[in-house]
Amino acid sequence: LAQRGARIFTEPSGRKRGRERYCFYKTMPFLKMKRLFLIALLLLTACSSLPPLPPKPAMQLDSWRLNGRIAISTESDRWMAKVHWQQNGPAYQLRINTSFGQGAFLLEGNDQGVVMRTADNKTFTAPDPDTLVAEVLKIAIPITNLHFWIRGLPSTHSSPSWYTFNEAGHLHRLRQDGWELDYKRYVKVQGIDLPKKIFLEDRQFKVKMVISQWELTNVKPPLKALQVPH
Repeated sequence: LAQRGARIFTEPSGRKRGRERYCFYKTMPFLKMKRLFLIALLLLTACSSLPPLPPKPAMQLDSWRLNGRIAISTESDRWMAKVHWQQNGPAYQLRINTSFGQGAFLLEGNDQGVVMRTADNKTFTAPDPDTLVAEVLKIAIPITNLHFWIRGLPSTHSSPSWYTFNEAGHLHRLRQDGWELDYKRYVKVQGIDLPKKIFLEDRQFKVKMVISQWELTNVKPPLKALQVPH
């Protein structure tokens, strides 16, 4: 009789668990859609509410000279190069001594265009350095954006996806135009904190830049915050 009573007592409980399980599976698609909607909403909110960039002396730098090293790697290869970059307003000269079969080459340009001269006396021209380097060296390095990134600033040519600051208020992480940057170290140069070591990565390339020497000329006081698209 005890077994029969137990059997009679447990049957409604089993049916109840079956109904609960049915209701749970029935509502799962709705819960998933609700969760995805909330995630998308949070992402959109985060993208539209990036913290403002405080005024920095580096924003007003338009002339400098730097020496450094750059390492570029893919899944199958790796290259090293020495870099010398001289900037004077819109005009720049970028000399790179590579170790991947191209020897040395020189980029000279401004807002109107750029010329590349190679060690074997070949000359190439393009409207911008990104196009020229991609076509000649087969490396998609965003030199136009590096003009800003090298100073620890987002580029003003496009909207950054997100960025964060370190404890000192300097740019720490940045995602822009498919690239993710990690600022490892800063160094003080004539009272201005500038990047010393930067890691960059996109879907194809990993780049490490170490700047061994900064030299600043025509340093101006910061006037206003940097304006980047949102």
